[in-house]
Amino acid sequence: MKKILITLLIVSINLISAQQIFPLNANKMDYKNGDYFKDLDGELDPYTGTWKGVWEGKTLYLELRKIRDRSTSNDGTYYESDQIIGERKIISSNGTVEIDRITNFDESSSEFYGIFGQYKNFSQKYLLFQPKNMCNKTANINITFVNSQKTQMNLHFQYNPLGINESCPYYNRIMVEGKDWPFNFPKDILLTKQ
Repeated sequence: MKKILITLLIVSINLISAQQIFPLNANKMDYKNGDYFKDLDGELDPYTGTWKGVWEGKTLYLELRKIRDRSTSNDGTYYESDQIIGERKIISSNGTVEIDRITNFDESSSEFYGIFGQYKNFSQKYLLFQPKNMCNKTANINITFVNSQKTQMNLHFQYNPLGINESCPYYNRIMVEGKDWPFNFPKDILLTKQ
């Protein structure tokens, strides 16, 4: 009898503390520790894969993957959610590889992260672009699928507001010379799924 009570107690504790699964876009404000916001409807699936496009003679490859990501608050509680992450490869018109983050895809610190809905128009989706060595400057990459099969998408690059301090190696280039950030990414491009 004692073993049965102990077994029931253990099962009850596991049921109480079990991770709950919610749809991806459910409100994350009132999550319980360990909750999982899962892509139940496969809405992230059209974004995954390798995409290719050309701008100014350069070829851009963008590889996007769906991962299960953990967000932890200061008090140690966390929730998990499905997210898209990505890396890029850029090849110049003469065949020189200018950037290649796809070969050594870094799932723990990728340059692209999302998919998010715009604040004023949630149906307009974007990726957060966090290029390395750019003094924490970021951009939104707005995404619009151009066909019903979702095999082509337009990307539109838009800087996020952020000041620049004098310790940034690009300070003179931007503040003194009036040049742009050296992100090496197109303002607009059409990508096709490979």
